[in-house]
Amino acid sequence: MLRAVIKNTRIIDGKSFIGMGLLGLVMNLTYNPNFKGAFMVLISLILYVAYAFAVNNCFDVDTDSINPLKRNKNPIANGELGFRMGILSSVAIAVLGILFAAFLSYGELLIYVSMIMLATLYSAPPRLKAQPILDVLSHGIFFGAMPFLYGAYFDGVLTKYEVAIGAALLFYSFSMELRNHLEDYESDLKANLKTTPIVIGKSLSEKLVVVFSALSIALLLAVLDVPFGVLGVMFLGVRVNYRTLDAVVVFLLILHALRTLLGA
Repeated sequence: MLRAVIKNTRIIDGKSFIGMGLLGLVMNLTYNPNFKGAFMVLISLILYVAYAFAVNNCFDVDTDSINPLKRNKNPIANGELGFRMGILSSVAIAVLGILFAAFLSYGELLIYVSMIMLATLYSAPPRLKAQPILDVLSHGIFFGAMPFLYGAYFDGVLTKYEVAIGAALLFYSFSMELRNHLEDYESDLKANLKTTPIVIGKSLSEKLVVVFSALSIALLLAVLDVPFGVLGVMFLGVRVNYRTLDAVVVFLLILHALRTLLGA
């Protein structure tokens, strides 16, 4: 059973979201070298992502059970874990994460609890992920901007620079959510879910993936003071695949982290 509970958290799938929070943390460790606090942030981030994926699996049984690509990743859908145990273990993970966050500042705890609440509303009733527009918007906030801002608030301050990076991650999380829904398009259609791609169509959704990705890259470049590279990357984004876009975003985020660490 423990193995199924761990599998339900899908930590490997959530590594990029943990990375968003760690980016904000690393960018502030130079100014606030509190390694005990940093450890609390790290553990709470891992638990947060584990909870978000676990509770999502609990309420995605209807679609994952008819999607061969997703069924193996969902132990509740394939019968390895019962729904009740899935819920109980998810709640336990959330409570443990809040306890770790409680060792930090009040502001950090407030951001963390807000993330937990939004991640819950996304997956559980009213299930924002099944409501067009709100699915993309909520995902962008709780799995894009907020994990980064949670880590960035480690020093008790959010600078304009950090808010700009948070906005870039918000846009990129929009594109990631659209991509995820596009992968689940057929199973969501069979389950009668009204996700954004189902409502606006595949073609427009695919174009929006590129638009949001390009906006994210453009913003990251602008904050790096590379204004003339923005249009080039936006044009390039129309011609490359999703993995290339991912690589560009990760590369630019690493540059931002290095710039902060080196004091540039």
